[in-house]
Amino acid sequence: MNESTQSSSKSIPLQRWRRALPAWVQVCVLLLVFASGIGVGAVGASQYMLSRMQHYRENPEVFPEELSAKLQSRMNMSDDQTSKVRDIVTLRHGNITSLRDASAPGILQEFSLMEQEIADVLDPAQREQWHETADWVRKTFLPTDPAARDVGNPE
Repeated sequence: MNESTQSSSKSIPLQRWRRALPAWVQVCVLLLVFASGIGVGAVGASQYMLSRMQHYRENPEVFPEELSAKLQSRMNMSDDQTSKVRDIVTLRHGNITSLRDASAPGILQEFSLMEQEIADVLDPAQREQWHETADWVRKTFLPTDPAARDVGNPE
């Protein structure tokens, strides 16, 4: 009996337990996964860029050194070229920072006026949420207040 069960089990084809999904469903799933990967990568890249921008905005003195080091490794520059590039970036970045600082009080004042005018239209719960949003926008996108930055940095 043992031999007969073995021979009969060999002759019975294996049953498929699960049928494959149609090809169009498989393609749609693959495209969805691919698009999700692109979306996650884009969000991650934008978060990284925003964090770097904020880092350089809060620490402008490190920008020339870090930029010249990146350029040296990327472009295979000599130490002399790197030194000259660092000097140029230090001068020009200082000028750019001065221009931004000159316009920063006006930008911050306009934003504060807009924040208050919008808050006056909202109810108390919305107002609290609006102020949190405005603080995030102020920290993320607006220039830093040069007066506030200079207070912590006496020279």
